[in-house]
Amino acid sequence: MAQGNDEGSGLVRLEDFEGELEEPWQDIQSLKVFDKNGEEAGTVEDLYVYADAEAVHLLKVGGDEGSFLIPVDAVTNASEEGVNVEQDKDVILGSPEFDSDDVPDPETSRAAYEYFGYTDQLAL
Repeated sequence: MAQGNDEGSGLVRLEDFEGELEEPWQDIQSLKVFDKNGEEAGTVEDLYVYADAEAVHLLKVGGDEGSFLIPVDAVTNASEEGVNVEQDKDVILGSPEFDSDDVPDPETSRAAYEYFGYTDQLAL
């Protein structure tokens, strides 16, 4: 059974996404996440794709402090070496915990975007 979001946000887990991602680098599961100083902050556990735009919207990152969401807007670079984000490790690890296997609901998505200082395009 595909885990989707029944509140109309259009988010699906990458494994349930049936289209093609807009950019190939966005398939970054299992890569390490590094802060703006090059410190490791965790590992990409899952990706939540906005199906209508065929683009990654949120990254679920797991680390020693639990799992949390990072908006794709925070990603500055993604390569075979890992994923870089523009915040420092303290900010990343201080983000709200997200240990669910479900697709984030619109409120959770907005909260992650707000925490990192971005506008959630799905909330517009």
